[in-house]
Amino acid sequence: MNRGKDKIEYAIYYATKAHKNQRRKIEDVDMIFHPYIVGMILQRNGCDEDIVAAGILHDVVEDTPHEFEDIEREFGKQVRDYVYDASEPDKSLEWEDRKKHTIEQIKNASLGSKLIVACDKISNLEDLSDCIELYGEEKSWSSLKREKDIQKWYYTSVYESCVNRVDGNHPIFKRYKKVLEHLFNY
Repeated sequence: MNRGKDKIEYAIYYATKAHKNQRRKIEDVDMIFHPYIVGMILQRNGCDEDIVAAGILHDVVEDTPHEFEDIEREFGKQVRDYVYDASEPDKSLEWEDRKKHTIEQIKNASLGSKLIVACDKISNLEDLSDCIELYGEEKSWSSLKREKDIQKWYYTSVYESCVNRVDGNHPIFKRYKKVLEHLFNY
């Protein structure tokens, strides 16, 4: 790890460089906006620096050439394990297979991993909600790889995995449920 920087500050630097020139699917903003939001939600809810750093780094292995070994070398095994739990397997797999993996992976994961995944989904769904307000339902849902009912299945299944064997009253899980209710009448 770069010992000259705080772990969270270094995660911001590392993720910013890794996601350079990437854009968000839903809105036309830099990709790094999403990991920053995930990290901020985690930090505002009292998570430790490893969880916050992993939240900021959660898409690095999935969406860039970096590997889990890079994360472990730079940030330690705990951060690497959190990022691993929050990452989809091989992007060459079918969408449904990748999503089923996430649902199963997070079901028995640590609380820290569950919180990171929940914040990832909160950020995605809140961005989608903002897009629906700006551009309408049809344009917003059509920007995704699957239609609304399939997205509902995925996001509600992830929520159920996140609250499996933990206290569902954590503020992050309550926020996740609230956005599910808003978008999908869950």
